[in-house]
Amino acid sequence: MRWEHRASIFLKAADLLAGPFRARMNAATMVAQSKNVHQAEIDASCELIDFLRFNVQYMTEIFMEQPESSDGIWNRMEFRPLEGFVYAITPFNFTSIAANLCAAPAMMGNTIVWKPSDAQVYSAQVIVDLFKAAGLPDGVINVVYGDPVEISNEVFASSDFAGLHFTGSTHVFKNLWKQIGNNIHSYKTYPRIVGETGGKDFIMVHKSAEAKEVATAILFVVLLNFRGKNVLRLLVLIFHQTFGKKSSLMCLKI
Repeated sequence: MRWEHRASIFLKAADLLAGPFRARMNAATMVAQSKNVHQAEIDASCELIDFLRFNVQYMTEIFMEQPESSDGIWNRMEFRPLEGFVYAITPFNFTSIAANLCAAPAMMGNTIVWKPSDAQVYSAQVIVDLFKAAGLPDGVINVVYGDPVEISNEVFASSDFAGLHFTGSTHVFKNLWKQIGNNIHSYKTYPRIVGETGGKDFIMVHKSAEAKEVATAILFVVLLNFRGKNVLRLLVLIFHQTFGKKSSLMCLKI
């Protein structure tokens, strides 16, 4: 399939999500990932629509980059998909990331084996329905449910494994990278590894801050991450020993 046709499928998916699929995607995200209507709207709808439309623009820019040609010579670069399949492992907390990790390589012409989180099966099904309604052919994105270790072992044992697209914990990502390295001699090509892992964050409290407002903000961040809705974890709190009286700083590990 030509890249223009692939682009049209995902642009249509963005339009469908902005219209008839919006409420269904948000509702599935609220049920599966325990988000409220505001959190679901900015994740499952707004961010995913942006992902799909921006990725088409990025793909267009990639294909427009061609080498220079001199007189009598026409240099041309053709971008091909990977020689094998891409394994997409997605987290439960963001519907948009789950869809993007399998949609982005598919947009570039690759075949995907997608392992969504067990806690995200409802919104994952809506993502599949959305892509099918937009015209994505069967067999491009192949969803697999089950034990993640067993699935990964089968995937990494295949000589056709060509790439990993991952978002999740640092510990899991390191183990996957190690497993791929141990199997490197069995692959037809060098697998591409793309991963994003959770980060550590801090809060710095200015001496003019109101204590009750600071406490509310900290509680919100801690509870938000306790429910697993964010990819950042509050690790350090930096604040003045007394608000407005002393200038010494205190550092508290959360």
